[in-house]
Amino acid sequence: MHRAQTFGRWRPFVDAAPVREHIRALRAAAIGVEQIAMLAGISTSHVRELADPERDGNPGIRRVRPETAQRLLRIRVDQANRAPRSQVAATGTRRRLRALMAVGWPHDELAARLGRSSAGLRRSMLSDSVTAQTAQDVSALYEQLWNLPPPQSTDDQRAAAGAARAFAALHGWLPPLAWDDIDTDPDPRHHAEHAQTDDDLDEIAIERALAGDGVRLEHLTSAEQDEVVRRLTERGKSIRDIAQQLATTKRTISRRRASINAA
Repeated sequence: MHRAQTFGRWRPFVDAAPVREHIRALRAAAIGVEQIAMLAGISTSHVRELADPERDGNPGIRRVRPETAQRLLRIRVDQANRAPRSQVAATGTRRRLRALMAVGWPHDELAARLGRSSAGLRRSMLSDSVTAQTAQDVSALYEQLWNLPPPQSTDDQRAAAGAARAFAALHGWLPPLAWDDIDTDPDPRHHAEHAQTDDDLDEIAIERALAGDGVRLEHLTSAEQDEVVRRLTERGKSIRDIAQQLATTKRTISRRRASINAA
């Protein structure tokens, strides 16, 4: 200390303004005061004093010890530092789950791997926010699975994978490789490309339906239903066979055939 004082390098305190701004950024990112204090290893009251300097007419803390500043400034604004039960935007969580389903990972399989109920995971996919813990768990699972095919060694597994892909295709959900930044990319280009009307034909969905890949008639648009029924009829399939393959009734297929012939 004496040597530093002699050469003018001793700085027992530094300006608290950058620290205060960083605390504000952390709080804006849903990292609360108590979590900040825990991560920095300092008292909650000290973090509050730094965060809110002008309270009750008190000018507050203007300078702070360098080691305290370093502890606070090294806390990153990221998901891993949020308190497990704090609420965060669900955008990245929804996109990751949907992307995995787009490549065939069934919803129930994802729920099981996350230790969640199917209903609970469905709520997370529909909600505007999720807990930081859920977001972290889904992100970790996504990193494990995004480039791996789902289990397909049995008929049931193949059917479940096909149904997941078809459901995702029906709703325009994008696969992992479609995203540049799955958390923040608004991606209007992709959404415009995948926006569908009832007159659009998704050849991938049609081919899966023709292959008997677990695609039900209800998964297809009206135009796709007509096209699948038409092609299966041309292949010599009976009304009964088509109804069984598309998990619908013979009466429905009969009406589809009639409308196709009348067109």
